[in-house]
Amino acid sequence: MGCPNWTNGTTANKQEESFDHCNGHGILMVSHAGCGTWSRYLSPEIGQFITAQDVWKRCFVDTCSVVHMARFCIPDSQTWNMIPLSLLFGSTTDESDPKDENKILLQYACCGSLCKYIMVATGRATVFFNRARVNTQIKAWDHAVGVICVQEAGGQISDWSGKPLDLAADLTGRRIIYPSGGVLVTNGSLHDKLVDLISADHK
Repeated sequence: MGCPNWTNGTTANKQEESFDHCNGHGILMVSHAGCGTWSRYLSPEIGQFITAQDVWKRCFVDTCSVVHMARFCIPDSQTWNMIPLSLLFGSTTDESDPKDENKILLQYACCGSLCKYIMVATGRATVFFNRARVNTQIKAWDHAVGVICVQEAGGQISDWSGKPLDLAADLTGRRIIYPSGGVLVTNGSLHDKLVDLISADHK
């Protein structure tokens, strides 16, 4: 998968109405079952073309195993109070803040959902929450490539109940998926803990 607007930092302040400043050099990420996940940056534009640099880097998720020490990201269209953990943890967007057991670090990223998968696969974020919404369809093609990239980097993906995503659930050709609650993408170490917290929050 490729994100041409990816920047080295890839995070933005939610206070800013536009993410236009995120025009970076982009990133390519490739993955294959059993072969890991690899990425490389795109070089600056040369004429009308963008060429890729020759250096590929192996990607790994981060190793955080404590919820309040993790870095979370959510879609730009959603807010932290839409996530179940918001009842348990407040959020902060300033990484310089001291770690508070009652707060989590919320990172905002440019681009769409696949950008968040890249953030988890490269260890820039620990968790990506995507809440299923009544009037919004979740398409398999928006998640399938991200799933394998995160898994091959050591992470884990499921719906909010802990069940694997069924990318073939829709047989009509539209490939709509129906994750219970939404999509949960993690570094693996925190996955079961977060599923338990979500489950307890819904009781």
